[in-house]
Amino acid sequence: MNIIDSLIVNIIYIIFPMLCYLFYVSYNESFSKKDESIFFEVALFTSTYLCIKFSNDYIMLFNIPLIIACNKDKKILSFILSIVIVYYMVMVNNYNLIYLVLEYLIYNVLLFFKGKFKILTNNFAMIFIIINAIFKILHSTYLGSINWLNIILFPLVTYCILYLLEKAESISYIHTSIKEIEKEKQLRDSLFKITHEIKNPIAVCKGYLDMFDKNNPKHVDKFIPIIKSEIDRTLTIMNDFMEFSKIKLDCEIMDIEMLLEEVLNSLDNLISSKSIKLNYEIEGNEIFINGDYNRLKQVFINLFKNSVEALENISGAHIDMKYTVNDKYIVINISDNGIGMDKQTLDKIYDAFYTTKKRGTGLGVSLSKEIIEGHKGKIEYKSKENAGTNVKITLPIVNI
Repeated sequence: MNIIDSLIVNIIYIIFPMLCYLFYVSYNESFSKKDESIFFEVALFTSTYLCIKFSNDYIMLFNIPLIIACNKDKKILSFILSIVIVYYMVMVNNYNLIYLVLEYLIYNVLLFFKGKFKILTNNFAMIFIIINAIFKILHSTYLGSINWLNIILFPLVTYCILYLLEKAESISYIHTSIKEIEKEKQLRDSLFKITHEIKNPIAVCKGYLDMFDKNNPKHVDKFIPIIKSEIDRTLTIMNDFMEFSKIKLDCEIMDIEMLLEEVLNSLDNLISSKSIKLNYEIEGNEIFINGDYNRLKQVFINLFKNSVEALENISGAHIDMKYTVNDKYIVINISDNGIGMDKQTLDKIYDAFYTTKKRGTGLGVSLSKEIIEGHKGKIEYKSKENAGTNVKITLPIVNI
């Protein structure tokens, strides 16, 4: 196998398991966060194994899955992959053990401090590549020859693969968001069906009451049990619906900054395609809350989607996101310079089924309010017609 064929094959070994992971997560509605994490780790292990198994002296890309794991802050996974790679390099390629241990120890130490320093958070892949190049030169000197081809190809291939995976993740998240929107539309259709089911027994009760003569003993004996039965049926339908429609939260300790960064990255292409400027700054701190990751992601995607729709045909359109943190709460503000809302619309915005959109369900804001309040938080809207909208979300933080 020549060098070009080997390069292409190794790229496929890295990308294919990751694409399988993204495809499965996107189309499997019953996938939990824990299952998603396990599948992600299996995909990276598979990529690493294939690259190690079929690499040669010129093309060695097995560090790329390690970079992907580091970018996702998978500290334990990164440590295990480092051990696997060090073992392979020493046992098969006769690399210097001291150099290898020092190199991969540096990677894992940098990963540990990644969330504490902005330069590491924003430039981790570049720093990894620079350190990798330095140690490749040291290893090559130890072995007696320098593999310049591998040193040059590694950063180019790494950035190409990271770019492709980033775009694939964005498409995956947008697809997931669209599915959530479709669910809301289906919910509205279900509500109309429920209304019809409730209407029938009530209509029966009204019909019997119209015929009812309280002075006629036969009417009392015959109509009262029927009316009572229809009322019981109505209550059963309503109770079933209440259980079905109740929001269930699966809360765990999570990093709210990580969630915000994920949402912004997934919507970046959509916002850019609309010629909208997105202003935000993620500080790289660890801000923990007790929350349902997927439910909160649904809320923030809905908020940004509403801002994008409000900015259609607006010159100089922009969306701003900023947050402040105190001892007890994180306060997140999302604002735009869109068409805004008049006072009448603003007063009714929390009402279920109230909407000013032609195809809207009127459930987005009411569901978001219910989710935020389920987290013991608060959501507030401020808006003026033709002057934009500001949404303020307050969530309690957890001090660890």
